[in-house]
Amino acid sequence: MSTRPDYSDAWRDYRRRRLVFWAVFLGYVPGVMLILFAVGLPLSALSGIKPDYFAYPVAGAWMLAFLIASVRLSWFRCPCCHKWFFATFWYHNPLAQECVHCGLPKWADSD
Repeated sequence: MSTRPDYSDAWRDYRRRRLVFWAVFLGYVPGVMLILFAVGLPLSALSGIKPDYFAYPVAGAWMLAFLIASVRLSWFRCPCCHKWFFATFWYHNPLAQECVHCGLPKWADSD
């Protein structure tokens, strides 16, 4: 008796990674501005330092978060062959609709 593998947990993980990636990517400008106005301006009024000096570390941290989110998304492992879904050693396709190794279609429930 063979049972069909269930890939729903892996695809749920992929959706979460993709959501974090897009949230960090699209939230960069509004997030940095919000932190600058909420924290940087009051601190600059108290300390006399230019407000943009507070934006640099926040922007740098946000860029680091973007780098981590994009690497985590691109290193998603195929639920079937457990290799990188979007990349090989020499090839990378972040828009691939199937695993570049075994050909498993994206969002497939089983083999």
